[in-house]
Amino acid sequence: MTPTSRIKEEFYLQRTVGDDAPMFVDATRYAREGVPYPLSAKRALKATCAVWTDDEVVAFSLRDYTAAQADREVEHLEHTVGTTTVTRSNVLRPRMPRTTLYELTEAARALSASLGDDVIVELDGDLYVLALTHRHDGAGLALVGRLAGTAGGGRARVGLADTEAEFKIPTSGVRLRVFLRSPVRRRVIAYAFSGYLAREPGELETLTRATALALNSAHELAVFRMLSGLDRFAVRPESGHFATAPSPSAGSAVFSVPVQLSSDDGTPAAEGDVVAEIDLERLDPVTGGLLIHLRDELTWNPAVVGSVRFETYRQVLDEAIGGLVDGSFGAEAVRDIAYDIALGDIGHAAVAGLRAATAGLPGLEATPARAEVRPRPPEAVRPPSCTDAETAGALRKL
Repeated sequence: MTPTSRIKEEFYLQRTVGDDAPMFVDATRYAREGVPYPLSAKRALKATCAVWTDDEVVAFSLRDYTAAQADREVEHLEHTVGTTTVTRSNVLRPRMPRTTLYELTEAARALSASLGDDVIVELDGDLYVLALTHRHDGAGLALVGRLAGTAGGGRARVGLADTEAEFKIPTSGVRLRVFLRSPVRRRVIAYAFSGYLAREPGELETLTRATALALNSAHELAVFRMLSGLDRFAVRPESGHFATAPSPSAGSAVFSVPVQLSSDDGTPAAEGDVVAEIDLERLDPVTGGLLIHLRDELTWNPAVVGSVRFETYRQVLDEAIGGLVDGSFGAEAVRDIAYDIALGDIGHAAVAGLRAATAGLPGLEATPARAEVRPRPPEAVRPPSCTDAETAGALRKL
């Protein structure tokens, strides 16, 4: 067992800063010393992540907060002098979840011998094996089997007839644990997630999608991203019985944007269409604006395959395509559509307006850092016809 002197504990807090962008900040001192952490508002709290590092395991325990949970967890303090309120503040009292981290670490040690290049996921006491896959639009996961106990007390991999492993979102939220080997250091990465992901309690979810969403929740934490070596996972919205059925009169709002991608040094990376679909059931959870799902239908330059992916450009394309929609449809009209989506009131006329506004949008040129509207080629000058010449002569006489 690792000596206590060689164990490192850290505590991070994900909060909104600036224009409501979530980011992780180091709150280790606050958790260690029991000092309240100040927040601008109760709902500024998005998640907490405790980290335990020893000679064999790096364990991450992330708790994702809903707005209601943050409202209950964060204290609102007021200091009064007599009947006058002098100061107001919102504070979180960070607590290091040592029991959770200890149990997570011990589970990682027990599974270490069963870990290959795959990912092991524990859900409701069952152990599943997921393979890492790579696509242009980001990393992916595929369910390839599960771990079953053997007569000798060990574990063996067995196949699965069900390649989805569906489960219902519990009322208390999703709790899963993920184990993998770090590709950059001799450690097992152990990750515990607690939260709701993208589904409501009672709705069906798949294990692979839940795992991808849970891992994406920790991706912005630099130490997790560096040690796990994981890219952000591409998670597309599922249809059918996985989500609330859209309004039958609404239809869908799908459009294509011509795109040219280049790497930071100007090397052509890809060209073709990016297919965008406006989510008619949900809004962007951070901005409250339209949620636009992008799909890569580009032709990629073989010289850059492996060094850049569609995910590298996703953020700048998200923002640029959102700007194109705002510019074509009008910011006020887009805001009205957002209200309708939030209320589940989206109708055929609104969707038809979105389709019309997004037909024939201009193309984009993008690097990983920025995107710009592609300049339109100059129109060819049409030689004047006889009628044009006669009209011009008549005007000169006037």
